[in-house]
Amino acid sequence: MKTYQETAVFEHKFWLQVLGDHARFILDSLAEREKGDIEQAKRFKQAFDVLLKKVSASSDLYSLTMEAEEYALSFRKFKLSIIKRHLTGDIKIHLSPTFINHMVNELEEYLLVMKYLKRNEVPPIFHELHHHMLWLMDAAGHAGAISDDLDGVEKRLKKKSRGFEKHFEQFYLKSVELTGYLRANVESFPALRKMNEDIKLEIDLFRTFLHEIEELELSDQVLGTFSALMADHMMREECYYLMKIAESTNTQKPACDPAKPRLQEN
Repeated sequence: MKTYQETAVFEHKFWLQVLGDHARFILDSLAEREKGDIEQAKRFKQAFDVLLKKVSASSDLYSLTMEAEEYALSFRKFKLSIIKRHLTGDIKIHLSPTFINHMVNELEEYLLVMKYLKRNEVPPIFHELHHHMLWLMDAAGHAGAISDDLDGVEKRLKKKSRGFEKHFEQFYLKSVELTGYLRANVESFPALRKMNEDIKLEIDLFRTFLHEIEELELSDQVLGTFSALMADHMMREECYYLMKIAESTNTQKPACDPAKPRLQEN
């Protein structure tokens, strides 16, 4: 079992990098006229990058957690402000409201983790359905975004990504119902265990697909606007999801590192 120090370092490394990615995605998608939002996104990008560098060197994880929480709360407010203006046509941005909403969901999971870290506690192992409810719709959004950003001539890849999107949505709907079953005071049952295994297999296949997309994008062999950094970001998140399922179900952890350094931008 991980110590508090090991857990805090791992969670901060993963989440601060995720939020730094989010700032980059927002920055890259804002129209040039949105100068105030562009400046805010730049500040968040810099703040999360600085905090990420502090993680390994910091001997005071409490102070780091408090600082990270402050920036995360501010970033949450910024994202919700973008969604609000998106819904009323008052901002020009090339990310959909749902895509940004999923970013808020992720950020709130980090806030939940920090609730324990700032009390010098190792976060509890949440039930696997907690993770399914967060990460399945996120994975569906990832698959949909890939299809949307691929050029129309990339029929094979678009079809494949739409297939993943459909499967993750189906798993999510099943998870909603299975979460309701927990009210019957049952923590595990055969249908849930089967679904856990099916989801792990599907996420593994999706990670392989993401790696293929990343390699094609890096070598300019795929047509479209989907970035290699986005694929790298998604792979790290799917790895984190697999790790959390493994923790919740006491099964073997995946052979990947969700806190590995992001793909370096050109």
